[in-house]
Amino acid sequence: MPPQNSWEIEKDLIKKQGDMIRRESGMNLVTEKKEMPPGLIKIVSQMTARNNHTEARWELAKRLKNKKLAKFYQAMSMLNDVFNGYPPAASKLNQMMEKELYRQLYRTYSNYEEIYKAL
Repeated sequence: MPPQNSWEIEKDLIKKQGDMIRRESGMNLVTEKKEMPPGLIKIVSQMTARNNHTEARWELAKRLKNKKLAKFYQAMSMLNDVFNGYPPAASKLNQMMEKELYRQLYRTYSNYEEIYKAL
């Protein structure tokens, strides 16, 4: 459907010009996903195999540069040490933060499936 008003015409023109400039200059879009190095995936897998699930997630949160998730997993690690396991109330909070971690990993890394399997 063709643009209907002058604002939509200008918006469409700007988008086409931006696409042309990116294509000609070889610029990559910011939305392109990165690939997590296989070595890091192996480290995460080894942590998980040794039952260090929280530390594995903490490492991934740091790699994502997500301070909120990193602080959460660091705090969960401390709670695990203090209580020699997680207190029952921490389970719901952990599930909520886990969804956020997986969402960010999916949005950031092209090899998300490999990362997911390592966890």
